[in-house]
Amino acid sequence: NIAAHIKTESKILFIGGTGYVGKFIVEESTKAGHETFVLVRESTLSNLDKAKIIDAFKSLGVKIVHGDLFDHHSLVRAIKLVDVRFFPSEFGNDVDRVDAVEPAKSMFETKAKIRRAIEAEGIPYTYVSSNYFAGYFLRNLAQVGATAPPRDKVVILGDGNPKVIFNKEQDIGIYSIRAVEDPRTLNKSLYIRPPANIYSFNQLVALWEKKISKTLEKEYVPEDKLLKTIQESPIPINVILSINHSAFVKGDHTNFEIEPSFGVEASHLYPDVKYTTVDEYLNHKILFIGGTGYIGKFIVEASAKAGHDTFVLVRESTLSNPDKVKIIDGFKSLGVKIVHGDLFDHQSLLSAIKLVDVVISTVGHAQLPDQVKIITAIKEAGNVKRFFPSEFGNDVDRVHAVEPAKSAFEIKAKIRRAIEAEGIPYTYVSSNYFAGYFLPNLVQVGASAPPRDKVVILGDGTPKAIFNKEEDIGSYTIRAVEDPRTLNKILYIRPPANIYSFNELVALWEKKIGKTLEKEYVPEDKLLKTIQESPIPINVILSINHSAFVKGDHTNFEIEPSFGVEASQLYPDVKYTTVDEYLNQFV
Repeated sequence: NIAAHIKTESKILFIGGTGYVGKFIVEESTKAGHETFVLVRESTLSNLDKAKIIDAFKSLGVKIVHGDLFDHHSLVRAIKLVDVRFFPSEFGNDVDRVDAVEPAKSMFETKAKIRRAIEAEGIPYTYVSSNYFAGYFLRNLAQVGATAPPRDKVVILGDGNPKVIFNKEQDIGIYSIRAVEDPRTLNKSLYIRPPANIYSFNQLVALWEKKISKTLEKEYVPEDKLLKTIQESPIPINVILSINHSAFVKGDHTNFEIEPSFGVEASHLYPDVKYTTVDEYLNHKILFIGGTGYIGKFIVEASAKAGHDTFVLVRESTLSNPDKVKIIDGFKSLGVKIVHGDLFDHQSLLSAIKLVDVVISTVGHAQLPDQVKIITAIKEAGNVKRFFPSEFGNDVDRVHAVEPAKSAFEIKAKIRRAIEAEGIPYTYVSSNYFAGYFLPNLVQVGASAPPRDKVVILGDGTPKAIFNKEEDIGSYTIRAVEDPRTLNKILYIRPPANIYSFNELVALWEKKIGKTLEKEYVPEDKLLKTIQESPIPINVILSINHSAFVKGDHTNFEIEPSFGVEASQLYPDVKYTTVDEYLNQFV
């Protein structure tokens, strides 16, 4: 009975715990109930990013120990606090079983020398061979320098046949901590080789092609050419390429059998651990905040239908709203996962964000300023590859609005600046008018149907506005999630058949109903006076309409490649609903 020999709680010291893989293992240590210590240098405390990680550790009950790897006495004091065997910094290839070239060769040799020193001193150990970090190598399908998986052409190293292993960082943390007091891992290498995470380069590309329903152009790089590229490349490209050469060309992850004399395999030891498969990992994991709101529900549905792992943050109070419950039930029928939490509960928000790699906020007007809480949590979590703040209207950096719309646009602009200041990858979606809100009454405020006799036209009726069906906004938004062309850009949804001036819109409607309407043009000064005198929400709607139909803020600028891209050009295969088609339902 192995369990009888495993202590439920240990005292564990982490050295390098604020580093890339370290922070994941620290978190798993605390979750497992171990008394967890992290050695921290004084200089680390002045690093804002590290300080946030340390604050997060403290919130989990981690004890911060001040000391330094280069200060022997402080190091000894810290080590005397704990009782666990030694896990040296490995978390990659088995360095005793590699056929590497420089510069990876020297790095592996250094790790091997540390192994021999541990063994010579008779120190109890476990070496963790976790192979590739999924978060580093799967996010771009091992395309060096890319920020997203390929959509057109893929570079394959060697002949693409040797098999490699990818593990999600959180899973590496779980398996490492499970091994801490397990006698089966004592003085052994712990190999993390879950069977569903072993792929050749060719198999990995085939899986990705299946997911995106597209055959990629393939460039195979023979070993001699790869070796030449490694020699000619600067740091860190040469390091990454030499590691890839070891794995993808020499097959060093899997070209040997694990013998009981030196190693054990993690997924065999701990079959109860539900690890993330490569197949699952390549599906984007998207969290929606405000997903049961007006536009949110359309984008949630588009995400689920696109095959992404889709999560929606839901407050307890939402579950008592019958209308919201129906929406949530609809989400569940699509396979959406409901996460209980709150924008105003930092820990629940942080926990939800750590589940995903994309966050889409569709919160309503009242919560727009509170998106700073999302920004804080994203920065602390450190795993989000893209944030879509709640926009879905005008480009708020290019408006000429009056109050109360002006203040709403300014709040959105402040959120943009906060995102950029924190260096969070983003996409801002400028979807202009929701067709379902503005077309059913032909922009006649307070009306419930398009006019049949008289129509009120704001301004002179010549500036052009844009109307998009909500489902199409969802489709375009989700297509942008992993597209490198939309990274740190504004995605403008400007389908050419949906751009109309007020005069053109009225003319289209008159043609459909076979009747000429009486037209009342409202000059700007009169409209401004009406806005000032109207109650909420009429003043809000009118001030938004003033921005679009009088100032022309939807279309009075060109989209420059430096800041934006246009959705219907990026995704010409999306069959969007035109204004002409949309109005047919009201004839």
